[in-house]
Amino acid sequence: MKIKVNDIPQEGLTLEEQHDAAALDLARDDLKFVTPITLKAFITRDTDDVYAHVSAEGRIEAVCGRCLAAYIINFNKEFDFSYDVKGKTVLDLTDDIRQEIILEYPVKPLCSENCKGLCQVCGKNLNEGDCGHKPDADRWSEAKKSGN
Repeated sequence: MKIKVNDIPQEGLTLEEQHDAAALDLARDDLKFVTPITLKAFITRDTDDVYAHVSAEGRIEAVCGRCLAAYIINFNKEFDFSYDVKGKTVLDLTDDIRQEIILEYPVKPLCSENCKGLCQVCGKNLNEGDCGHKPDADRWSEAKKSGN
């Protein structure tokens, strides 16, 4: 998102753009935008300073860190930036927006807070039902009781 500094009127400037996630280098194996990223910005200027309030929206397909199922996240975040533009004619917000989006990615995506994950024996997704195997902690307790 590039802005010509001298084109910012006294009352502020409103911009809206859509970007492909690949063009912003936002693709990851476990998180990928399935829609374009909509960026809306309100830009104001005060002599040598520019202030930007930016919102980013899109839909992300994520892979759950416990059960490995794909699910959709509605991404909707707002960011504020300020810049010293003394001597500059063009201001590029793209890299700062990209960095803020990456900082908002979940560290360990989960399809739900109470995701049961996968069975450690057979690999079945335990959110879809029980497989009959006991968790390792239970098997360890039984082995300890029997002296194995």
